[in-house]
Amino acid sequence: MKAIITAMITCAVIFGLSAGATQFLLKKTPADLEATDSSAATEPRGELAADQAIDPQGEAVPVSFRPDNNVSVEAVLQMSDSIKRMEQELAEREERVKRDEMRVKLIFDDLATEQDELRAFSEGIDTKLDMLSRMTEELKSTISDVEQKKAELEKLTKKADTKKVNTVSNADTQADEVKGWFEGLQPEQAAEYIREFSNNGKMGFAASLLQKMPDRQKSKILGAMNDPILVDQLIEALTNK
Repeated sequence: MKAIITAMITCAVIFGLSAGATQFLLKKTPADLEATDSSAATEPRGELAADQAIDPQGEAVPVSFRPDNNVSVEAVLQMSDSIKRMEQELAEREERVKRDEMRVKLIFDDLATEQDELRAFSEGIDTKLDMLSRMTEELKSTISDVEQKKAELEKLTKKADTKKVNTVSNADTQADEVKGWFEGLQPEQAAEYIREFSNNGKMGFAASLLQKMPDRQKSKILGAMNDPILVDQLIEALTNK
C-alpha cells in the first residue's frame, strides 16, 4: 500500500513539474524569446548558461524548479481513498468470483452424482430386464410342459373312458347272460350274490344285474341285503348308469 501511495505522489509531482514548465514557457513573450536567443548567441560556447548545471560526467543538465501550483494533501488523500476503494472493490469482485467458482463446482459435483445415480439405475433396469427375460423363457418352458402333460392327460382320459365303456358293455353282456338264472333266485339268495359281486370288485356287474331286474324284485333284493352302505353304493351306481 505504501509503495502505491509513493508511486502516486511521484506521479503527481512529475505531473505538477510538467504542468509548471508548460505554463512557464507559455507565459514568455516573443520579445523574451528573442532576447534569450540573442544572449545565447553572444555568449561564448565555452561558458554555461545560468539555468544549466554540470553533472559529474561534465554534461550540462537542466536545473530543476518547483511548480507554481503545489499538490495539496487533500488531493493526495482523495487519491489514496480512491485507491483504497478500488482495492476493496477488487477484493469484493475476487470474492464474488471465488463464490461463483465454488457454486459452479458444486453444480458440477451434483451433476456428476446424478449421472452416477442414473448410470446405476440404468444398470439396475438392465439387470431386471435380463431377469424378466429369463423368467419369460422359464414360463414358456413351463407352459410347454403343462401343455404336454395336458395332452397326455387327455389321452389317458380317453383311454379310461374307452375302458369304462368297454367295462360297462362287458358288465351288461354278462348281466344279460345270467339274467334268467338270477331272476329265479330268492331275494335273500340274490342279495347274497350281489354282496359277493360288490365285495369282489364287480360293482358295475352287480349294478347292471340289479338294473335288469323288475323294480319290485329289485326292491326286495336291496331290502334283503341288510347293509345300508352297500345299498347306497349300489343305488348311486344305478343312478349313474
